[in-house]
Amino acid sequence: MAREKGQRKGRDKWKEKSWYTIMSPDYMGGKELTVSPSSDETSMVGRHIEVSIADLTGNFKKSNAKVIFRVDSCQGSKCSTTFIGHSISDDYIKRMVRRRKERIDIIKTFKLQDGFEAAVKIVVVTDGKLTNTKRLEIRNTISEFLKNRLENTSPADTAKYVIGDDIYNDIVAATKDVYPIKKLEVRKSEFFTSGENRTMTSVQEENQTPEQV
Repeated sequence: MAREKGQRKGRDKWKEKSWYTIMSPDYMGGKELTVSPSSDETSMVGRHIEVSIADLTGNFKKSNAKVIFRVDSCQGSKCSTTFIGHSISDDYIKRMVRRRKERIDIIKTFKLQDGFEAAVKIVVVTDGKLTNTKRLEIRNTISEFLKNRLENTSPADTAKYVIGDDIYNDIVAATKDVYPIKKLEVRKSEFFTSGENRTMTSVQEENQTPEQV
């Protein structure tokens, strides 16, 4: 009898919950991402939702990457979200680096419109060993390009850019006179406002060989 009573209590608890439909922002297609149970709208706000970029955009070349949304508000049973970043799986980065010779990590933070900032991590993998001078030249060229491209842009435009394909082509074009880059990834991005907690807090830039990954 005690077991049956506990099971009945569990069913009653679920009956008290409602199902909420979580939508991507309009600038990410305004699509249904998932549905989630919650006791009320307030409990939904602040939740993080992770979705494959391939599922979101239909670009299956991005199957190793995911975007992260945060629920900001709910109206009725529908909840709106904000893009707060993306990441690529560590396993994919390790496989990418093993096939090349040297890795450069670049982490930069940019001030966007409306009080937002974006931290972006780029991973560049070269086919050959680099001198310190050439490595610094690549780093400075990419950093300057990103600053000119991302500073003072809208969060929506920046979000679409960092998870899209154009950023790869643009960086390759920007560095063609410095070094013929054939492999790079935007490994991670994080969008935040002043005072928010961040996970990608370090702005330290590292030079790593495949053995260090």
